[in-house]
This record gives sequence, structure tokens and C-alpha cells, in this order.
Amino acid sequence: MVYLPAFGSNGRIDLIYVNNGHPVRVQCKTACLIGDTLRFWTCSNTANTPVPYVGEIDEFGVYSPDTNMVYVVPVEGLPSRACFLRLAPTRNCQRSGVRWAHGYELGPP
Repeated sequence: MVYLPAFGSNGRIDLIYVNNGHPVRVQCKTACLIGDTLRFWTCSNTANTPVPYVGEIDEFGVYSPDTNMVYVVPVEGLPSRACFLRLAPTRNCQRSGVRWAHGYELGPP
């Protein structure tokens, strides 16, 4: 079951679902394709001041129109401004610290 907020359109939580009896707070974002990565913002810009979501949500639900996929990314450990999910290997074959998009795939919408 997925629950949507009943009042207010400016809340920091877009939807809530229950996992093993615990509510999970989700902020929905749209990713844009930049080279071989998907980028989504991990903060809101309130009065030109970035405000991170840490402590207010549990996960980002990210949709990419370019891949037509939905990704579920836990908020813990993410950068405070933007997150990049890699679709293809790096040119220098780096693997350490790379967030692979396939590891967060939920599926098509």
C-alpha cells in the first residue's frame, strides 16, 4: 500500500509506504541523463538556500525518462546536493565509490 499526503502540496514527503510494519518516507525526483550517469538533486532550493532531506525522508524515488526506469535510493550516505547513478563503466575503469544505477532499479513505471 502506498499513501499520499492528504493536505498541502509543499511537504517534504511525497508518499509513504509500509515495509515490514514500518513507514518509509519517500521524496520523488526526476533524473536527467548526463553522459553515462543519471543526476538527481538531493536537496531542495528554498529561497536560494539548499536544504537537504536527511532526517526528513528515508528514500528517494527517482524516475528517469531517458531509461524509463524508477530507482529507489536510500537517503543515508548521499551527497548533500546531487547524486549520480552510473549507467556504464567509467573511462578509467574506476569502481570504488561508484553508485551503479542497476543496484537501485525498481522497474519501469
